[in-house]
Amino acid sequence: MRYRNIPGLILSAALLSPGAAFAQETPTFTEQVEVRVMDLDVVVTDRDGRPVPNLAREDFTVRLGGKPVPIDYFARVDAGAIRAPDLATAVPDQVVAAAPAAQEAYVPRYFLVFVDVGHLTPHARKAALEALQGLVSRLTPNDRARILLFDRSTRDLTQWVSSKEVLSAALSRIEKEGVGMSRLLAERQTLHDIDFASALTSSHRRGSQMSFVEHYAEQERAEVRQMLQSIRSELATLAPLAGKKAFLFVSGGFEFQPGNVMASYVMGSRLSLLAVNVRNFSQELEEITRRANSAEITFYTVDARGLEAGGVGISASEIDEPLQSRSMVSSLAREDSQEGLVMLARETGGLALINSSDFEKGLAHVSQDTSVYYSLGITLSKLPGVGYQRVRVDVARPGVTVRTRQGYSALTEAERAHDRVEATLKTNLSYSAIPVALRAAAATRAGRYYSLPLSVTFPATALTFVAEGASSRSAAEVWIGAVDEEGRASDVTREEATFTIPNGRPEGNAPLTYTATLKIRKGAHRIVVNVRDKATGRMGTAKTRVRVE
Repeated sequence: MRYRNIPGLILSAALLSPGAAFAQETPTFTEQVEVRVMDLDVVVTDRDGRPVPNLAREDFTVRLGGKPVPIDYFARVDAGAIRAPDLATAVPDQVVAAAPAAQEAYVPRYFLVFVDVGHLTPHARKAALEALQGLVSRLTPNDRARILLFDRSTRDLTQWVSSKEVLSAALSRIEKEGVGMSRLLAERQTLHDIDFASALTSSHRRGSQMSFVEHYAEQERAEVRQMLQSIRSELATLAPLAGKKAFLFVSGGFEFQPGNVMASYVMGSRLSLLAVNVRNFSQELEEITRRANSAEITFYTVDARGLEAGGVGISASEIDEPLQSRSMVSSLAREDSQEGLVMLARETGGLALINSSDFEKGLAHVSQDTSVYYSLGITLSKLPGVGYQRVRVDVARPGVTVRTRQGYSALTEAERAHDRVEATLKTNLSYSAIPVALRAAAATRAGRYYSLPLSVTFPATALTFVAEGASSRSAAEVWIGAVDEEGRASDVTREEATFTIPNGRPEGNAPLTYTATLKIRKGAHRIVVNVRDKATGRMGTAKTRVRVE
């Protein structure tokens, strides 16, 4: 097993001899049939952008793969709550925590705030962070948020918390650190080099300028690709949560076709597609939106650059917006830098807040969007077809605007389990259906690495045993991962174990034991173990911190 982007960290797992009453064997598999529901959050607004109330199930038509499908569950979420009589017809996962006689059930909101400072000036960053402070102030006790900072790489600033003080302090930290502008500075420097090269003789000028463009495109492509990979990876930390899941992406935009605008500035109307590698990020963005839609995550994107109020005129300066200040490519630069933001929001049913500097109003709209909507549930097991399918929702009310995710594909149980494990590895999420204890022994030197013995124990009664003749069997999955002191997560290792008991059922709190050896580098690490009962999907999590010297 390796830390992502860090070579050399390996996890090898081995099963110990069982306790006196239990044996571990090669796992067996049984076929399972499960019922899944596609939950569509549908926002319906009038011409003035106000939510439309009093719509009934009969007003909605849902098409999956172009074909109408029955709506099995229906509820209106208002001010973050589902109220009677809609409680009886809501998607079960949304009201599972409500008491049987309750008159309302609050739907928690989860905001993953991803702040990309690669193309933000200090002024734009400050304005965006002030608006985010306003969003934090509107969070309710049922809400949680987590803040990430991207500056060439991703850094966690908070875990999932409801504390407004903790979240506010994290946003203030971004401003005080004054980090960022990596892509903006590269853009400025490249334009300076291109303009300086214009003084060369014509025979050398164009080749020199295009070499600057190619270098810039390669650098931009690498950083944006890393950012998009990080965004996709972080979807797993939202996916297992039950409630309204919002990915709030705050950025100064990113180039959809790295180097294309810069090449257009050099070549003008003579630009050839062969002049520079201008492959766009459509494939990466499509993968992200499909993954988000399958996990029922909505993107809200914010272009936090300083624009004139109303978004009609653009006040672009040589310092703040180097490419947009060049009139011959100004419009192209703006469209290219916003295309990815628009696609993320449009495909997942969210909002792209662009071409306006009124961030407070825009984020207030996001808060409303995540609190007032219709929840439609479709039982997928009744429907033909597999894989990703396009989704369309129509409302029988003239003059309204309808937004929802544009596609869906049901995650397999294995994919959902992997998301739950990833979330426990990267965040403070834990599962407690299975009581799990984790112990780490002293590490020993093993070449370039250290061997760290781990022991995982859990009660036999937490697993599901199935009778097979004179004995009973149970199968469990054990997932192990690690995070280093810089927040870099390892790949996750999954092992399977089958336990057999001779007397047909476990007694008391007899423990089962699993051992593994983690080959690890020197330093501080957080070790995370999840045990999952294959029959029921119940999970338990254990975490421990170790320092290898």
